[in-house]
Amino acid sequence: MTDNPAPVLGAASEKGPKRPLNADAYAHHVHNGRLAVAVVDGTGSTPEVAEFAQLAAQVAVRVAARRTPVRGVMAAAELCEDPTVEYPDPSGTIVVATMLPNGESLVAWAGDAAAYGYNPEAREVTRLTTPHTQGQMLREEGFSDEEARKYDNVITNSLTRATYHGVESFVTNRPLLILASDGLHRVTDDELTAIVREHSGDLETCAQQLVKAGREHSNDDITVLVVPHPNPHTEGR
Repeated sequence: MTDNPAPVLGAASEKGPKRPLNADAYAHHVHNGRLAVAVVDGTGSTPEVAEFAQLAAQVAVRVAARRTPVRGVMAAAELCEDPTVEYPDPSGTIVVATMLPNGESLVAWAGDAAAYGYNPEAREVTRLTTPHTQGQMLREEGFSDEEARKYDNVITNSLTRATYHGVESFVTNRPLLILASDGLHRVTDDELTAIVREHSGDLETCAQQLVKAGREHSNDDITVLVVPHPNPHTEGR
């Protein structure tokens, strides 16, 4: 039997102050030394949505640890597929990462759940994923950020739409990744960098402080995973 020791990571999740329950979820799984992590942001605040988000996260990481994050997203998407309706319910957005033995990580996402990476050369954190929202589409078409922000809550891809729109993915060798629900998206890269630099020695505190920073900008549920690569490269891209 392959030894799969518990991964080293920090996790924090907080219910939005005006929401009846936290519909975010996160999970991790290790298979044959391959760590997979995921954050799912359930659409809505019902018990059904919260249960779905947790199940989707668990399914995604188990498949992603064995295969790839894209496979993990698609496996989670099958939980809510319904060909008889255009927008099945429950649904959610998702980001998944699989950390490979060679120091690289594969990342896939659908929606506005996000992945950020720490660059040790520049000692800074930057967002690695592009949100699948109407607001982002407007930015890419040249609209002002002020105008685009009005549509940042209009999701253009999700677990229920992934089979139609596909799943984006990339590879990175950043030695530390942050996966988060969209409650973190108003926090600037400079703010993220300052928090990670200050709390890099305590991953749990780092995750908690990132959630605290997100709360200053959002009343949404906020979930954050801070995940150092088990076999990091000395340089990050």
